Amino acid sequence: HQPGNIARRPSQSRPAAAMGCRTSRPQRSGTSVGVVHVDALIKVGAPSSKGRRASVMHMMADQDVIVSAKEAEDVLLKQAADMENSLSTPTIALIAHDNMKKMMRQFVLVHLEMLRDFQLTGTGTTCAMLRELGLEPIGSTASGPLGGDQQIGAMLVAGEVDAVFFFRDPFSAHAHIADIEALSRLVDCYQVYYGGNYRSASAVLSFMHGNLKKRQATGRRCSIMKPEGMSDLAEAVQSDYKSTRAAALEKSKS
Repeated sequence: HQPGNIARRPSQSRPAAAMGCRTSRPQRSGTSVGVVHVDALIKVGAPSSKGRRASVMHMMADQDVIVSAKEAEDVLLKQAADMENSLSTPTIALIAHDNMKKMMRQFVLVHLEMLRDFQLTGTGTTCAMLRELGLEPIGSTASGPLGGDQQIGAMLVAGEVDAVFFFRDPFSAHAHIADIEALSRLVDCYQVYYGGNYRSASAVLSFMHGNLKKRQATGRRCSIMKPEGMSDLAEAVQSDYKSTRAAALEKSKS
């Protein structure tokens, strides 16, 4: 086919690959048949779905076309821009219990312009409130009692969250208190920024926003002052525990 044109594959019906899902197909190598994954780690922002990523191969599968070199180049350039944006823009998770949502709303209104410069996520009802105020979260979890706090914790472990602003209600009992405590523990375990009330969240946000503007102006990452020999705070907290894992594994064999 001519460069820049899209060539249709030979007519054969097969289900299109689900966006963001890993699919496989057999590939011949000599006389053996192996299975290879088609996403090839080439990922870009899917235009029709926020927070989800599609690969060049998935685009080919969804449209049942063979992508030209020029189109693949455009996709890869978009991927690079997407990755740069995700690497340079910290993500903040916002959570507020029902009796604290009024205060969270006021916090967002007062800090609206600063919050626009970050990627935002959070539990379901809180993110619905953010959208009402004109912000666009990159995604949301379930409501806290339905597992949302645990989902935020999983994102934190995966390195997808840089700060948590959690406005807890100090005067009510919570059925999911175990989830709340687990999330608070992970914040300490991974040493991410944490704001547990209006004042602390405001101070943390102002500091993070100042660092973000410095990074954008200088191209250099700015952070807090760290002790000598302790550049990775999470590793400093976790190192003693991690050192016991090999011994625990060996003990299980005896």
